[in-house]
Amino acid sequence: MEKIKTLLLTGANNHDWKRSGPFCKALLADSGRFDVTLTENPSEVLSDAKGLKGWRLLFSDYNGPMWTDVARANFENAVREGTGLVVLHAADNAFEGWVEYEKMAALLWRDGTSHGNYHEFEVKIVDRQHPITRGLADFTLPDELYHRLVHMHGVPYQVLATAYSSPESGGTGNDEPAMVVTQYGAGRVYHNILGHVWPGGGMDTFENKAFQRALLRGCEWAATGDVTLA
Repeated sequence: MEKIKTLLLTGANNHDWKRSGPFCKALLADSGRFDVTLTENPSEVLSDAKGLKGWRLLFSDYNGPMWTDVARANFENAVREGTGLVVLHAADNAFEGWVEYEKMAALLWRDGTSHGNYHEFEVKIVDRQHPITRGLADFTLPDELYHRLVHMHGVPYQVLATAYSSPESGGTGNDEPAMVVTQYGAGRVYHNILGHVWPGGGMDTFENKAFQRALLRGCEWAATGDVTLA
């Protein structure tokens, strides 16, 4: 089976991108399903419209300065024309005012969004028919759970998994989305709201096997529309 050519976009984040980016690159590569290139300069790489046609998956672990106009236009076109997209955790904090990106993610960290304490909680699969979550069991992991994400531009989205935002942890007392999918043109988007790691902190979230399994399956689905990974 041909490997999925993946471009992992990082280089800035309020989280520890210097560890999360390489961890995700290794995770995808070690699965045997992905051929991953990591860039710490997305604007430069995304400025090559012709080169972008070779990628089947774009993976954003980026939350930083706005990309150039050319890079953003090429990114939009690539996803619209069918390149898969993965939005990981704080990448949904990024690019306030970039409407097309906000449409891709659907739920974003904007005014009013927050999270409780980093703690262990249960992630419940609420759509067991989707290719990403078919056969997956509920799981627990340590993480920070975003709450009151803002639904942008009325974009339809599908919730695959939720987690209870407990008042004891500083949460809302509501079930909050943990994984969602959207569609942008012909492009499939997997938005994994989990994935916290502070600079200097532990990698417990990323080392969680259930988190890894869900992330890998979401990446494969975004790129191909199907899931072959266990």
